[in-house]
Amino acid sequence: MTGLLLVVPTCLTLGAGTAPDVDQPQPYCAARESSADRTGGNRDFVSVPGGSSHTVAELAGAGRIVHMWFTIAPRDPDYLRKTRLKIWWDGRQQPAVDVPFGDFHALGHGRVRSVHNAFLSVEARPELNDNLLDRNVAGFNSYFPMPFARGARVVIENTSDQPIASLYYQIDWQRWETAPSPLRFHAWYNESPAGAPISAPATRGAGRAPADARGSGAVPGHATPGSSTNPGGRPAHLVLDTAGRGHFVGVVLSVDAVARGWWEGDDMFWIDGEARPSIMGTGTEDYFGGAWGFRREYNAAYHGVSFLDRVPGRDDFRTGRFTVYRFHEKDPVPFTRSLRMTIERGHANDRGDCGYASVAYWYQE
Repeated sequence: MTGLLLVVPTCLTLGAGTAPDVDQPQPYCAARESSADRTGGNRDFVSVPGGSSHTVAELAGAGRIVHMWFTIAPRDPDYLRKTRLKIWWDGRQQPAVDVPFGDFHALGHGRVRSVHNAFLSVEARPELNDNLLDRNVAGFNSYFPMPFARGARVVIENTSDQPIASLYYQIDWQRWETAPSPLRFHAWYNESPAGAPISAPATRGAGRAPADARGSGAVPGHATPGSSTNPGGRPAHLVLDTAGRGHFVGVVLSVDAVARGWWEGDDMFWIDGEARPSIMGTGTEDYFGGAWGFRREYNAAYHGVSFLDRVPGRDDFRTGRFTVYRFHEKDPVPFTRSLRMTIERGHANDRGDCGYASVAYWYQE
């Protein structure tokens, strides 16, 4: 079952470019794909059997997705990792977005929290959901602008063997005469599991790079445990390695920290094939807008701690499960040929015992 295309209404004169300020005429037609019950009833959802997918939007022509809203009533308690969001642009074979649903929305450990930043909003109050079979549910919103020239397809994939009992969705988008931008939105998930060799960790299931990205896991190489320096920046957890022209706009990082010191790892960017990273940070907590470790959950427009959970048996306050985010709306990182970004797993990559998973967000031609 797919979303239904509505008849195009009569609109203002359409054209390419950026939408003007809100008090000016808007040069596009507003449209929506949704799970609304077209019979006029209240069955405004679809069910997705285990091991299957549902196309929530199949869009034709040029346009821009401006808002996506979902809520899911699962049967599998691990649905935030076992449900994947996949998006294709312009009829291409490879998805530009292929990411676990929770990680895409800045929730990397399978539990909902309230998240509110410049691009993502999750409305979650599990402690109040006493009338629900599964309290671990929420309203998930994303506001990344996603332009396209020759169509778009948005899919929810259920990789669990259990069904998604109810999937509700609204995909708000704009119809344009020509694409409002030559760039396409991308998101990529990558994982460096705890205990795997830092030089070549395994990756989770379908956590693979799109066709225009290279590599998986950590950057090749090997760091000496406890080494005091890592001037070349390798190896480390790989956030993104892509070829082409575009700009980087953010990352969500989830860490399963069994020991202290993981937040000392530096962020590094290699732009257009540099031998050494031209952008280097001073520590993980610094890049993500904090200091002296992460002490509490908080949400700001461009950085925050969206999940922090202490784990029984891990007595140090610097251990536990963390999800942090940083967005570059005000300071995108442009590249003309390629971009590689990594984050050290602890200072000089001495925390290979901590599991890392990330989602990179960027725009690319």
